[in-house]
Amino acid sequence: MSVVLAAVLLAGGLGIAAWQGAFADERGDIAAGDVCPNVSHRERVAEIFRSVLPDYSSYVFSSDVKPGHELFISLCTVYGGKPQDQNHLVEFFGHSTVRGGIEAREDEAFRWGHGEEFEPFRAGDEAWAGPRVAFVGMTCREKTTKEPEMNRLAVTAIAKTPLGASEAKSTAVLKELVVDFARQVHKDAECEVPARLPEG
Repeated sequence: MSVVLAAVLLAGGLGIAAWQGAFADERGDIAAGDVCPNVSHRERVAEIFRSVLPDYSSYVFSSDVKPGHELFISLCTVYGGKPQDQNHLVEFFGHSTVRGGIEAREDEAFRWGHGEEFEPFRAGDEAWAGPRVAFVGMTCREKTTKEPEMNRLAVTAIAKTPLGASEAKSTAVLKELVVDFARQVHKDAECEVPARLPEG
């Protein structure tokens, strides 16, 4: 009887432990070295991601920088989960453009899925943010340049999956992230015009 009772208790204990998540995958860690090299303040960014990204057993960062005199692109993407079922979490995207920020904001294709209410803030020539996306537009080259495509930079931080935070905190986080990324984009694009970004 004692053996049967012990087995019942063990089974019950295992059931409770499983229900409490003892056998679930642990949340993956994010170290500064994991963050894309084209992102500035990688330790601070890693700390932010550890606090607001949805729980996944692992996180993967992918980056790409294409410097050029006619087109500049800097991309950093964060995925969560195992390779077979990775989820698109956050994307940083900076590129040279002849379009302005207001045009981008009013573009229905851009607004789709990111909400329509944006909060302006002081950074670059124009900046605004919401709980799913933040934008900074900056002048990069003087207007007299022979490559007008490099006159401006458009920089975005997009939460492809909602962050694990309130809308107010998500907006604040994306503002901080987009400014950090804009600072590195401005440097990597070898811009001639000062970035006019907040100190950080």
